Amino acid sequence: MKTTYPFLLAVMFIAQVGLLRAQVKYSEKITDKWPYLYEEFQEGILYFDGSKVSKASFNVDVANQSLVFFEEDQKLKSISKSISIDSLVLVAAKFYKIDDMYEVLAQQGGKALLQKVRIDLNAAAETGGGYGTGSATDATTRLTSVDVANYTGVAYEVMKLELGKGKAFETITGYYLTDDPKAEPQRATRNAFADLFPDADVKGEIKAGGLKLNKAEDLIELFKRCSK
Repeated sequence: MKTTYPFLLAVMFIAQVGLLRAQVKYSEKITDKWPYLYEEFQEGILYFDGSKVSKASFNVDVANQSLVFFEEDQKLKSISKSISIDSLVLVAAKFYKIDDMYEVLAQQGGKALLQKVRIDLNAAAETGGGYGTGSATDATTRLTSVDVANYTGVAYEVMKLELGKGKAFETITGYYLTDDPKAEPQRATRNAFADLFPDADVKGEIKAGGLKLNKAEDLIELFKRCSK
């Protein structure tokens, strides 16, 4: 990956965000042929090892909770798990790598509301690995990698032909809170909100807004109310 100047990249992405945000789509199906969160790879800035910054086109491998990227040669590569990643900033999203990949839904200073999408391996084991897509409340079971297409070295244009193909995995979405991107996040419960925002009336805000803690848009609204 190319190392470059973070300030210039930040300016470039801020200028593009209004134009490109609507073009970014989540994959309708996460499959063993296309295990990625997004339908298209996105240009991004990867911050790692405290100060190094690199630019490439990225996607999140949901099945293996890792990052995949390509550069000028258009060949897919994965990020080594030995690399300490601080964050990934895409045109329409930001991610923390805290063991698994967490998307930042809302942030105020060091506090953040996170979302993790992963494969339901329990369902995969019961059905032999292929079934319809779906979502559910995140379970506490620690999940490991699953068998997906070996994309390393494959040209991006060739890999794109696999979008929508293969056996679909059921996905599980979980929501979390953190005030430290290097620490294990806490599930986004009412108590966790109260711990993160001790001066906020979390219970009152939930009641006043009729908010549900299993809906992303309601959690984002609660985070905003508590951040005031």
